[in-house]
Amino acid sequence: MTSSTQASTPLATRINHFFQHRTERERIVFEKVRQTLSLPTILRRRAAARELSVALPFAIDRERGFNVFPPGAFPEVQEIVAETQNLGRDVDLTRPGLSKKARSGFMVPLLDLSTIDLRSPFLRLALRPDVIAAVSSYLGSVPVIAHLQVYYSAAGSDEARSSQLFHCDADATAQVKIFVLCSEVTASNGPLTLLDARTSRMIRQRLAYHFGGKIKDKRLASLITPADHHPIVGRPGTVCFVDTTQCFHFGSRVEYGVAPRLVTMIQYLTPSSFMLPRDHRAGSPFRHLATAGMPRTQRLVLGDL
Repeated sequence: MTSSTQASTPLATRINHFFQHRTERERIVFEKVRQTLSLPTILRRRAAARELSVALPFAIDRERGFNVFPPGAFPEVQEIVAETQNLGRDVDLTRPGLSKKARSGFMVPLLDLSTIDLRSPFLRLALRPDVIAAVSSYLGSVPVIAHLQVYYSAAGSDEARSSQLFHCDADATAQVKIFVLCSEVTASNGPLTLLDARTSRMIRQRLAYHFGGKIKDKRLASLITPADHHPIVGRPGTVCFVDTTQCFHFGSRVEYGVAPRLVTMIQYLTPSSFMLPRDHRAGSPFRHLATAGMPRTQRLVLGDL
């Protein structure tokens, strides 16, 4: 952040950004402050999560930090794969609005969010009662959908960069992302590659890690082995639920001469997340789709309450 940019940025935003990229202990303390400032919202969402946790159809293991499902586990996924593959047929890397990184074929966003409504398979998956229950139970609070996008990644630089390096996301102290593989993904197609939550905690402690920082493979070589890597590979329709804050991960290391990777990503954050404004409703991209007649938990997830 330049001095001129810093001067024009609100103080609350600067404080938020500072703690976002600190150590685990510092971030937990700051999140508790944020929770205190929005206590009625936090308590309401925690109570709703406890109700949903009574009979879970599936769960995300906290020591592992992720759960993988085969194609066919969720009916909406077949439509998601079809729509995503259609979007990936004619990718224009020169279109206006793309970042320099995306123009190189790295994590190119393909989905126009203005086309998304409640009939969309992307939102139908995100709003499934069993999905909401599992994510809420893991987070201890009913979250909001903070981000939804389809990404295309092709071979680019020979040297890993940005999110192609191991890192833990700085968005929150815990979060859940759903990744839907929408193309065949092998070790060559740049799969999302995870370290489990327990191993990741050990690494953060050893390195006094600041969240969001990128770590080269060589630096981790003495701490982990290839057996600790969990690449998310499989046929289109494979689904992974993962806490990308608690699990070190990298992705999009697509090798030359292989097909690009297509993946759909849905992100859930609690209102005390560092990435959402104090009034989480202002940062909920699908809040406008909530209706008075839908179940209360879905309205919460859309950010309407």
